[in-house]
Amino acid sequence: MNGIERERVGPLPIWGWAAGTGLLVWLLYVVTLAPTTGFWDTSEYIATAHIVGLPHPPGNPLFVLVGRVWILLLEWTGLSIAARINLLSATLSAGTAFLWFLTVVRIWAHFTEDRRQLLITGFIAVLVSATAYTVWAQSNMNEKVYTLSLFVVALVSYLAMLWEDETDNPRGDRLLVLIAFLLGLGAANHTMSVLPLPALGVFVLWHSWRTLLRWKLVTVALVFLGLGYSVQILFVPIRSAQNPIIDEADPQCESVIEAVTPGFYTDARGKRHLAVRCDALASSLVREQYGKPSALTERQAPITAQYANFWQYFDWQWAYGLGRTARPLFTMLFLFFGMVGLWQHWRGDRDSFVYFSVLTFTVTLALVFYLNFRYGYSLYNDLIPNTDLHEVRERDYFYVIGFNVWGLYAGLGLVTLWRQLAEGRGGDDRSPRYAQASPVLLVALVPLLLNWSAVDRKGDYSARDWAWNLLQSAEPYAVLFTNGDNDTFPLWYLQEVEGIRRDVTVIVHSYLGTTWYPKQIRELTTPCPAGVDPLETETVVVCQRPFDMEAAVGPYRGMEITPPTRSVIALTDEQIEALPPGYIMPTDTTLAVSDWVTADVREGELITFPDILVLHIVQQAMGDRPVYFAATAPPVYGRWRLQPHLLRQGMAHKVVHGLLESAGDTVFVGGQLDIPWVDRQRTQELLWDVFQVDYLLDWDTWPEPSTRSSIPAQYYLAYMALTVAHELREDPDEADRAFARAERLLQLSDLVPAGDGGGE
Repeated sequence: MNGIERERVGPLPIWGWAAGTGLLVWLLYVVTLAPTTGFWDTSEYIATAHIVGLPHPPGNPLFVLVGRVWILLLEWTGLSIAARINLLSATLSAGTAFLWFLTVVRIWAHFTEDRRQLLITGFIAVLVSATAYTVWAQSNMNEKVYTLSLFVVALVSYLAMLWEDETDNPRGDRLLVLIAFLLGLGAANHTMSVLPLPALGVFVLWHSWRTLLRWKLVTVALVFLGLGYSVQILFVPIRSAQNPIIDEADPQCESVIEAVTPGFYTDARGKRHLAVRCDALASSLVREQYGKPSALTERQAPITAQYANFWQYFDWQWAYGLGRTARPLFTMLFLFFGMVGLWQHWRGDRDSFVYFSVLTFTVTLALVFYLNFRYGYSLYNDLIPNTDLHEVRERDYFYVIGFNVWGLYAGLGLVTLWRQLAEGRGGDDRSPRYAQASPVLLVALVPLLLNWSAVDRKGDYSARDWAWNLLQSAEPYAVLFTNGDNDTFPLWYLQEVEGIRRDVTVIVHSYLGTTWYPKQIRELTTPCPAGVDPLETETVVVCQRPFDMEAAVGPYRGMEITPPTRSVIALTDEQIEALPPGYIMPTDTTLAVSDWVTADVREGELITFPDILVLHIVQQAMGDRPVYFAATAPPVYGRWRLQPHLLRQGMAHKVVHGLLESAGDTVFVGGQLDIPWVDRQRTQELLWDVFQVDYLLDWDTWPEPSTRSSIPAQYYLAYMALTVAHELREDPDEADRAFARAERLLQLSDLVPAGDGGGE
C-alpha cells in the first residue's frame, strides 16, 4: 500500500479527497459552532489557554500551549477568544477526519482495486464517525481537551498503518520513534492520548515481534517518549512558580532536578505511585485531590450499572434527536453495521484488524472498567436517590474515541452491505448494480440529520450570560462563594478572558479543602501597596484587583465604594497547613461571626476543612467588603445555617452586616423560599435591566443535558422570589410579570415533564 495516498483519482490525489472530506467536516462544525464559552470545563480551558494558566490536575500543558498559540495565530480574524478555542476543537476534529479517511483507504484497499470505491468508503466511514453525537458535541464547543487527544490517536493509528508497510527499513524505525514521541506529547495533553498503547503493543508483536528485540531502537523510542512527556513535567512546575491567576494544585518544585527525577509518592490514602520526587507535582500528576479509589477492585458502582451507563451513551450517538421509544431502533442498526464492519475487516486484513480490534476494545469495554464511574448522572435515580452516589454530570465525552472509531466501523459495515447488494451473484466492482444499490448509503446521513438539533450551538450564550448575571449580582469588591464547576468556571472565563468584574473574588468551596487554594486567595485579596498596579501583569497574582467604575452596571454606578483594607484570609501558611481535616461538633454551638451575624451547628455534625475556612473568610471580610453566596451554593451557607442573615440580590445572597427588618424593599418572604429575605428593588433592577436572559424565552429546550435541571431552575427561583416579594408589597402587575417569566424558564428544565422528546 506504499504511496496509495498519492494515487490520483479523477482530478485529485487520494490525500486531496481526504482533505476535501476533512474540510466538509470542518464546515459542518463551523456552521454549528458555539460563539462563546459553555458550561462545565469549557470556561476553565479557554481561560487557562488565554492566560497560560494551569487547569485542574494534571494541568494539561499541551492543550494550554497549543490553545495559546492558536489564539495568537487567529488574532487577525477578530473572533472572540472563546470562538477561537471552539474553532480549534473543530479544526482538530476535522484533522482527525482527514487522518481516518486515509486510514480507511489503506484498510479497504485490501478489498477492492476500484479507487472510486475507496473514496466512497472513506467518505461514508468518516461521515458516520464525525457526526456521532458526542464527537460532534465535543467538536463545535471545546468542552475539554479531548479533541486534541482524538487527533493524536488518529495520527498515531495512521502512522501505525504506515509502519506496517515499512517494517523492515529505516523509515519504519523512524515511524516508531515518531509514534513514541507523539504518545509522550499526547500524554502531556491527557492520558486519553495513550489509549492506543495496548493496540500498538499487540500490533507490533503480531506483525514483527523481533522489532522489540532491537534494544537500540527501543531505547531511542523511550527517549523520545520521555521528550514528548517533558512538556508535562517541565512546563507545569515552571509556570506554576510564576503564580498565574489560575494555578490549580500549585505544582511548583524546588528545582528542575526534582521535577524530572523519578520517585515514589504516597498519597493521602496511603497508596504509593511512581511519579517524581517533587511532591507537589507528583500530587498533581496522580490527581490526588479528586480522591479516586485506590484500586480498581474498589468499584464505585456495580459493574453492571457502569456498563448500562456506557450503553446509554452509545444509544445517544446515532439518533439523539429521537425519543427513547424510536431511538433504540437506530442504535441497534448502527451496532449491527459496526459488527459487520469488524467482520469484514477481519476477513480482509488481519494485521490492521489486530490493531483496530484491540483499540476498539480498549476505548470502549475496557475503558468502562478502568474509569470506574459512580452511577450515571441520569440513570437509576429512582432506585439510588442519593446524588453523592451518582456522577455530577453526564460523562459520555470520556468515550469519544470509542464512538468515533465505532462510527468508522459502522460506515465500513454500511459499505459492506452496499457491496453485497450490488454484487449479488457475481457482479464486479464496476457493475452498474453499484449505482443501483447506492441509495442504501443514504443511511450514513442518519446521525447527521438526527443529531443536528441536539448539538447545534450557534447562538448559545447561556453559559457566558449565566456568569455575567451571577457576577453582576455581587457588589464591588465582593467575596462570592460558589459550590462547583458551573458557578465557578464561567465566572473565571468572564474575569480572565473578557476582563469583567475582576474585583469580585470567586471562592469555590471544594477547593478550600486543599492547602494551596487558600494561600492563593489570600494573595489575590491582599490590598495593593502604593504604586502597584495589579493589572500591569494581568495573568499572574499580584494583589487585589480594582473595580472598574466605567464599566459598572446600573445598581453600582455612583455607589460610594471603598477598596478593602485587608485580605480575606489572615492565616499564615503554617496555620493553613495545620488546620484539621474536620471535626465532629460535641454540642450544639452558636458562633459569633460579627455583632449581628451568627453561625449555628448541631451536635454530631461534621465540620470540614473547607467549612472552617468559609467561616474564617466571612469573619475576616465582614465590615471590610461585601460577602455573597451564589444562589447555587446552599450546601456552603447551609452548613453554618446562615440563611437568616442572607438577603437575595439577583442570583446571589448577601450576608447582611446588620439587623434585617421587613421594611421598604427589604421583604421577608418567610418559609416559602430557602432564603427568607429578598432585596426587592435590587433584584428587580438586576433581573429586568442587567441580566441577559431574554433570548432564553425563545428556546424550546435547554441544550446542555447535565445543567438542564439546575441552571433554568435557578433562574426560576430568582423570578419566583421576586414574584413573592412583589405580592407581599401589593404590586400585582409586577408580580404577574415576574411569575410569567419564572414559569417560562422552568419549562426549559427537565423538572417539568416534556413528553417523549430527544435526549434523556
